[in-house]
Amino acid sequence: MIDIHTHVLPGIDDGAQDIFESFEILQALANQGVTELVATPHIISGVYENTRSIIDRKLIEVQDIIEERELSIKIHPGAELYCEPDVISKVKRENLTLAQSNYILIETELQRFPDNFEEILFNFQQEGFRPIIAHAERFSPFMNNIDYLLTIVNREIYIQMNSGSILGVYGNAVRDLALKMLNIGCVHLIASDVHGLKKRPILMKDAYDFVASNHSEAIAQILFYENPKRILNNEPLIHNFEGYFDERKKSGSLKNKLKSIFKL
Repeated sequence: MIDIHTHVLPGIDDGAQDIFESFEILQALANQGVTELVATPHIISGVYENTRSIIDRKLIEVQDIIEERELSIKIHPGAELYCEPDVISKVKRENLTLAQSNYILIETELQRFPDNFEEILFNFQQEGFRPIIAHAERFSPFMNNIDYLLTIVNREIYIQMNSGSILGVYGNAVRDLALKMLNIGCVHLIASDVHGLKKRPILMKDAYDFVASNHSEAIAQILFYENPKRILNNEPLIHNFEGYFDERKKSGSLKNKLKSIFKL
């Protein structure tokens, strides 16, 4: 698996607080089958003023301990951006994309979206970036109106879901929306959003098994490996459309259908 949303860099946000906690997180991810990850520290004005130089410096610290402890995992630079007026210029100035691709990971307030949220997403697209909304299932506007989420997805905005959401870590309301999103196919990536072993459990393997059992192994591979790999390679994602997962009920061979549609 490839995890594109982690807070593993030490001491620069509310994730790992030191290099020892970074190592514990990396070890736990590796034990669950994660072979590559993107470090995505928060970028929030006045709170977490992280820059590319800070991220790169911390990345070297983590890479050193990976090599020292001979851990079988690879780490890439990234960021979790907060939706604010200067976010696009900040990304362009600091190169705050995922693994030096055109993909960006963005979040905002959980309870409400800023009035210009869609405009900022569109402007990112106009600048050649590919926006991914982080942990979309946790946002109240989508809980209250799943059609709004579908509208966003149909505009080629990508959706990342937290592994813990489908397993009830964030409560029943988040889990209910997460399951609906899986059922109608408006999820492109599942990631851990790990902040620490005590803060949020790493449930990548459990979430993978859930998707494989309740939908199919092929879909689990897309969400946990194929699409994340495409981000690392800066390639277009497999874009899950409405009714996508319902194909499992119509066909006895979803895997072959996926191969014919997406040339997997």
